[in-house]
Amino acid sequence: MSRPRRVAVVSPQTRLALARRSASGRQLVLPPDFDAPAAQRAYLRQRRLVGVTLLALAALLLALPLLIATVPQLGTIRLAGIPLSWLLVGVFLYPLLLVAAVALLRRAERAERTR
Repeated sequence: MSRPRRVAVVSPQTRLALARRSASGRQLVLPPDFDAPAAQRAYLRQRRLVGVTLLALAALLLALPLLIATVPQLGTIRLAGIPLSWLLVGVFLYPLLLVAAVALLRRAERAERTR
């Protein structure tokens, strides 16, 4: 017995999107004052900034559990009935991540502006 032929059912919008994505219709349009070496330098600076930021955050995330393990008194100190060690892990890190993200964004934008 032969199997029925499989048919792909797609939305008409999907067909249009796929048709528009053809390679012949795509052309890269650059502004007349585009400076490729400056764009490359800005890209590399931004990559370096991201790497430094990730290393700093990774060091902090690794250091915090080590701090809690080496200083057991952090588990006995309580603020509003919650152990300080829990507050450090559960509350302290999120504002720190937000500050790191904002600082990285500002430094990356500055690196892009300076070209």
